[in-house]
Amino acid sequence: MGKHHLEATHLPFSSRTLSVPAKQQGLVYTALYQLNTWLCWLMYRVKPCEESPLPYQGPALIVCDHTALGDPLVLSATAGRPVRFLMAEEIYSQRHIRWVFQAIRCIPVQRGKRDIKAIRTMLDGLAAQEVIGLFPEGGLDRHRLDEGHPGIGYLAIKSGAPVIPASIVWEGSHSVTSMVKTLFVPSKAIVRYGAPLQFPQESRPSKESLQSCTKEIMKQIEALRKAILSGTS
Repeated sequence: MGKHHLEATHLPFSSRTLSVPAKQQGLVYTALYQLNTWLCWLMYRVKPCEESPLPYQGPALIVCDHTALGDPLVLSATAGRPVRFLMAEEIYSQRHIRWVFQAIRCIPVQRGKRDIKAIRTMLDGLAAQEVIGLFPEGGLDRHRLDEGHPGIGYLAIKSGAPVIPASIVWEGSHSVTSMVKTLFVPSKAIVRYGAPLQFPQESRPSKESLQSCTKEIMKQIEALRKAILSGTS
């Protein structure tokens, strides 16, 4: 992977006052980040990328396939920048672990609905120069060839932020749905990032633009996954 030096090309895309201003990461986040980095090295044999897969500054969308609960842990450990992940409301609201999701500033979303609040929060985060992490297939499953959720294309075109496609392949036994097994059963994860994709910004994205953008993102993710599975560089 080469270093990516993208100049910010996005235009202002919201006349509203930002409700999610850029924030410094606190001690709790720093501790959790370091713990996750160690976990990914010890349990999944994943280390931070030597060269940043993301632009060094400015907004960015990481869009990755999703086959295991460990996927966001791996992305957090390798992206090189703090990542805010979109998360299903029913998972985010679990009392015993909600404080963790709040500390790393996950964004809860109601699945199966057009969650305007979640969309606005993500756009505000991008406007505040943050990195948003998304899994476009809309849920956790063994790799599916479903079409990506059109909301991915909307965020990319509305914000003008670069999209970084990614794919994670797990080798050997790993847990798909159990967080306990995810944290305590060793496995190996292989993650690969693609070159940033930039799409023309539109204040009111057309249906055709959304479909084209989403299709291209999914195509790049699939290509990354096939490259991992085939062992090609």
